[in-house]
Amino acid sequence: MNEILLSVVIPTFNRYKYLKVVIDSFKNINSERIEFIIQDNTKDNSEILEYMKGNKDTRIKYFHKPDHVDITVNCDLAVSHAIGKYICMLGDDDTICSKMLRAAAFCDENDIEACCFQIPGFNWPDMTFEGQGASRKEANFFVRDKADGGVYIIDPKREIKISLREGGWLYLTMPRVYHQMVSRECLERIYKRVNTYFPGPSPDMANSVCVCLESKKTVYLNDYLIISGYGYKSATGQGNRGEHFGNLKEKAWLPDNILEIWNPEIPAIFSAETIWAQSLTQALKEYGAIDYLNVFSYSSLYASFIKNHISAKNQFFAFCNKKPYRYIRTLVGAVKKALIRFERKRVLPKKNFIDRNDINSLLDAQKYCEELSDSVPVYHFEEDSERRGDKTKRVISRIRRL
Repeated sequence: MNEILLSVVIPTFNRYKYLKVVIDSFKNINSERIEFIIQDNTKDNSEILEYMKGNKDTRIKYFHKPDHVDITVNCDLAVSHAIGKYICMLGDDDTICSKMLRAAAFCDENDIEACCFQIPGFNWPDMTFEGQGASRKEANFFVRDKADGGVYIIDPKREIKISLREGGWLYLTMPRVYHQMVSRECLERIYKRVNTYFPGPSPDMANSVCVCLESKKTVYLNDYLIISGYGYKSATGQGNRGEHFGNLKEKAWLPDNILEIWNPEIPAIFSAETIWAQSLTQALKEYGAIDYLNVFSYSSLYASFIKNHISAKNQFFAFCNKKPYRYIRTLVGAVKKALIRFERKRVLPKKNFIDRNDINSLLDAQKYCEELSDSVPVYHFEEDSERRGDKTKRVISRIRRL
């Protein structure tokens, strides 16, 4: 029997519309060295059980926990079922390309514990661009940058510090199990240390912090390996409608004690900015790496929050009134952000490498992504990657800003 090289895990809750298509897409991956783990926390799972009756693919393994748990527990359960050498966690509206196995084999051969790569995007047919999101309307399928098969060594601890200086932004060059790939050995060391793979309310950022601190060798592999789906119910879809925001206690997927563990220097308002910042600082504390917190830029966090959520200005000003120095931090952060935006407009390409409006299903997106990946050259370490020469620094810097 072939050893399982790659486990693809999906924690899910009440989104069968997308999940059934994702499961169908897995059947297009022809290998016995991969498994697909579905960890379902939907109370009534009769719909997916009926669907799974027709599933003859033994690589697809379904687990159900009817009692409600928060998102980190559901993610922990998903990863705990995996037996592959490498693990990749997806959302229930994402899928992978078959070349993920080639990437996992390359990592295995080169003792790589964590691997980042490009993430093409697919907007599901029900995706909407409303309100503030109208100005961000994207093609149905898009690729940010050209892939060339280059492999670049990443200093993950440096990536943490860059995120800290930006107020807790999650970058493509920060390794993690979500939308990237991490060895099971690395993840088990994390679990042994903090009794979870995700020590924070946002699993992607919390896990990324731990992988950055724990991984012995991390790379950026320039290939198209997964497709990030954006549906109406996704975080991006909610953000486009101004709904990925609000009262922390109203977000049922957060831990029950979220207000008790919340960092008092972060506005106690749910948003992408605040939940990432909370997860970053919480994970560092739980991992015993509190020295990193000296670098955290609250000024950048405050400026990003008020810029993206002006409707919450009264709540934010009430937060600042408690400690007036927060106003100064916000002003400093706004100036810094303005300078950064100016620089990025100057150096970044004005449009995606690929935009396609004629791809209307996840399966079509997967097929096209396979074609793109077929054209990517054999993986190769860039000559200056080990010593982080000029080319590596330029490439990593560009990718971080995409």
